[in-house]
Amino acid sequence: MHRLLVEQDEDVLVSTYVEREARYHGMRLTADEYFALEDDGCRYELIDGVVCMTPSPLRKHGLVVSEIAYQLCNFAKEQAIGEVAQDMDVLLGKGPRGGDLIYRPDIAFFKAGRVPDDAERYKLVPDLVVEVASVSTRRFDRETKKADYERLGVSEYWIIDPLRRTMHFFRLKEGRYVEVQPEVDRFASSAIPGFVLDLTELRKTFKGT
Repeated sequence: MHRLLVEQDEDVLVSTYVEREARYHGMRLTADEYFALEDDGCRYELIDGVVCMTPSPLRKHGLVVSEIAYQLCNFAKEQAIGEVAQDMDVLLGKGPRGGDLIYRPDIAFFKAGRVPDDAERYKLVPDLVVEVASVSTRRFDRETKKADYERLGVSEYWIIDPLRRTMHFFRLKEGRYVEVQPEVDRFASSAIPGFVLDLTELRKTFKGT
C-alpha cells in the first residue's frame, strides 16, 4: 500500500510516500526484541519500550545531514578522536517509564575508545547528537528528545531546522542543557575538542544548493 503524506510548514509544502504499512508500529518490546525484528522497509525508534515509526527524510534534510557529517568525519579521521554514526540505532538506556529507549539520531559522535571494536550495535550514550528537524519531528526533537538526551547525559545536542533556517546548540552543564550562541560563521564544540562547525557551508544547504 502507498500512502501520500503532505505537510505544510508556513509557505513550504513537503510530501513523502510511505511505501508500506508499518507492521511493528505500536508494539511494546525490549531492546533485544527490537534488534531482532526483521526489516520491513520502515524506519523505527523504540520509545520507552514502544515501537514508533519515524518518517523517511526529505531531500533538504539529507543535504544538511551530509554537510555536517562531512565536516565531522573529516575532522574525526584527521585527528583520530572518535567515531561518527549516521542514522543508526543507539540504545541509550531506559525511558522515563522504565522501557528501553532506542533513538536513531541523524548523527551521533562517540569519543575514541568508547565503542568496543567488536560491537555490532551502539549501546551507549553518545558524546554528541545532531537531529535535523522536519515538520513532523520538530516538536519531538525540541521537547521529548531534548529531555531524554539531557537526562541521559549527552554532552552536546544540536537541533538544525533547515525549513526555518535555524540552529540551536545545547551544552550540558551541571546536568542541564544550556543553549550556547554560535559566532556568525562558526560554532566551536566542547564535546569534540578542537572541532569547529563551518556555519557558512551549512547555511548553503538550507537553500538546497
